Amino acid sequence: MGKIVFFLFLILTFHMNNAYSISTDLEKIYLENGEYTEVNKAVQEAKAFLKKDIPLPTRLPPISFTHVFASFNQKGSQLTIYYLDENNGKKHYTLVIIPNENDMSYPNDAKKVHLGNGKEMVYFKSNDFIIYRTVSNDFEYTIIVDKVSNNTITVDGIVKIFTSII
Repeated sequence: MGKIVFFLFLILTFHMNNAYSISTDLEKIYLENGEYTEVNKAVQEAKAFLKKDIPLPTRLPPISFTHVFASFNQKGSQLTIYYLDENNGKKHYTLVIIPNENDMSYPNDAKKVHLGNGKEMVYFKSNDFIIYRTVSNDFEYTIIVDKVSNNTITVDGIVKIFTSII
């Protein structure tokens, strides 16, 4: 009985150390090169640069994420938040927020959905991603979802996320 417990202990210890190693490696990749930071830091940097509050959605899609990173590009005034799952590299969810200063053009096959709050959302496919856009509070919000997650993250789900922007 003692040998079985010992082997279970070794297996669990190895598995937990391996999981920590993957998590640490992902954080090093995103945080140590200085391009990405914690979400709160990037949002504060964007607010200070733009001199206005940036409302964020209060809802997320119904898929799991293990890490969230962000970046703010002053040149393009672009705040980008990346949601990643270290266990599934095929699931991507990205939120991009820029000041709404230009009229955006969309492909001919873009679809429009009314959000119910007087605003509308436009969405279209681009390569292996689906792009959803809306304008709220003087900002353009873009959600980029990979086609793999499209079965889980529906148009109705994106509508709920966009309408949660306060």
